[in-house]
Amino acid sequence: MHWHILGAGAIGCLWADFLTRTGQDVSLILRNHSSLAHWAENGPLEVYAGQNRHSVHCRLETPDAEVPIGHLLVATKAYDTLTAMEAIQSRLAPEAEIVLLQNGMGQHEKVLQRLQQQRPKLRLWAATTTAGAWLENRQRLHCVSQGDTHIGPLTDHTPALPSGWDQLDIPLHACADIAPLLWRKLAINCAINPLTVRFNCRNGALLETAERIEMMQRVCREVEQVATAAGITLFPEPLEERAAAVAQSTGNNLSSMLQDIRNGRRSEIEQITGFLCQQARALNIDVPVNHALLHAIRAMNPQDTDQ
Repeated sequence: MHWHILGAGAIGCLWADFLTRTGQDVSLILRNHSSLAHWAENGPLEVYAGQNRHSVHCRLETPDAEVPIGHLLVATKAYDTLTAMEAIQSRLAPEAEIVLLQNGMGQHEKVLQRLQQQRPKLRLWAATTTAGAWLENRQRLHCVSQGDTHIGPLTDHTPALPSGWDQLDIPLHACADIAPLLWRKLAINCAINPLTVRFNCRNGALLETAERIEMMQRVCREVEQVATAAGITLFPEPLEERAAAVAQSTGNNLSSMLQDIRNGRRSEIEQITGFLCQQARALNIDVPVNHALLHAIRAMNPQDTDQ
């Protein structure tokens, strides 16, 4: 079986490792020929996990390659989803299997609407993961944790798992209804990522001052209001307790949003806090703290625009 992976960041490369270890062929689809030129031939990837190290070899392609795509994992930034999909859309098989493994929300519905019009038989899943990894360079990946991955179908008559995923040697959970899991990941991201940007700090530092703790609590209460109105149950305990626990357990981490902004890249604020604010507006709920964070991050980062 041949899986294509769109998005060669840390998570895309991590799944290339997971899939390759089951004996499946994997191709990484890079952004363009300029990106391809920075990779060694045959895509060798050194994977470090604690004291263990092994090599993974992937095929490398650009979107304009002619190889048909029957199985596709999308691991791009959420805001790049539609553009990246359009670049390879002509290569998709009529009954292609597509997994969206990304932060944020909103892009799933857009992909579904766009593709189902032209390929009504395709199968689409959404997945969310707590796996952690980072790229030291283009050929060296550090796996911090396999985490837990939840996946569920977005299209009718779609199996619980994509082809070959039952062989993955990772904590993988099939869900009949993936929406609550996507909301839970969104809620934690809303509670941590924008605040690490606001205070320019690592995750754990959000728990170091009364001001930061209070702002996290206010963000969490607003998120819970919106989720409840949308018919979503987040966690058994209050969100502020779960968010504080995550911030503490990932205390030394720099959030992906803070990394993006420090490096002058566009962040996923629109697909995280922006999505939350859109839902709040539709439900006629006031979320002043989240709204202020959204506008503050837009203002401080020229790459972020109101979508």
